Amino acid sequence: MDAGPKMKSIRFYVFFIPMCLCLKRAGKEPPMDTQHYRHFLAVVEAGSMTAAADYVHVAQPALSKQIHALENFFGMKLILTNRGSKKLLLTDAGEILYHKAKYICSLEDNAMSEIDELRDGGHGTLRFSVANSRSTAFIRHCLKPFHKLFPNIVFELYEGGLKEQYSQLLNGITEIGILSVPPVHQSEFEILFRREESMGAIFTKDSRYAKGLRKDVSVERLAAWPLCLSAGCYMRLMPMFGEQKLTPQILAVCTTRTAILNWVDDDCGVGVVPVDQREDLPARFRCVPVRDIRPPLFKTIVKVRSRPLSVVARKFIEFYGQFDAARKDQTHLPPVSSDARTEN
Repeated sequence: MDAGPKMKSIRFYVFFIPMCLCLKRAGKEPPMDTQHYRHFLAVVEAGSMTAAADYVHVAQPALSKQIHALENFFGMKLILTNRGSKKLLLTDAGEILYHKAKYICSLEDNAMSEIDELRDGGHGTLRFSVANSRSTAFIRHCLKPFHKLFPNIVFELYEGGLKEQYSQLLNGITEIGILSVPPVHQSEFEILFRREESMGAIFTKDSRYAKGLRKDVSVERLAAWPLCLSAGCYMRLMPMFGEQKLTPQILAVCTTRTAILNWVDDDCGVGVVPVDQREDLPARFRCVPVRDIRPPLFKTIVKVRSRPLSVVARKFIEFYGQFDAARKDQTHLPPVSSDARTEN
């Protein structure tokens, strides 16, 4: 289907509605272009008018005039300056505008990028928010085979916790989220794929903690060991420990799987991470599933609800859908044509 109606919808919301609001403001200037918003963002992020003027190559008086124009347009003070200090402070209104301006500018950047992609064919940039413990497996199992099909696509991976992922997606910094748990704010996100996973306890093969272990381990047994957990597993296990009146020995909550494996490698504790069914660990490690995890863990892939995906993001979602189906069926990955086009 032609993407034209979607672009018209974006233009309506981004440009027509602000114009109508402006016309209601008697005596105000007509809507400004995104350069005003970009300069406002530069002032906020640089922390001072002087530094921002140097960064955007605009004279400081002209930059100050643009900020005042924004304040006049919105009818509220956006930035405060402490007496005797060059440091700028955002007002509540300024904080709101900062996040909205970032999104508006990202829309313009993404539109330019998508038009370039259409002109250049299989080029473009894919931007992901990836849960900290998932980047290694995601690169190995998903991005490397996708890169073989589309070698000219560039990848930007932003690793972070759940709150950081939400912020990146909602502010338009990234398009697709790879989450360790389903999104809390269901109304803001659309789930594209979801797959149940195991929670695994990781030991070295000669670990003192692995003696006498069978095919799985209980939550009660986990509480007796020093634990090095991913943030997602920590969030899931702590309520379970509380329900069973257990006091766990938390050694570390880590934002990367590499950090967890470093603790485990020295036999300082037991690692606990989400585990994909076909994930490979280094040969010196042993992974044992943790039983009776409720609710279960899910690897979840999301986008912002009602926000259209770029051409390259739609290519990736088509590829991932085939990839996911192939893994479930234990079949070979089917090919994706390099000129594939999919709908959201």
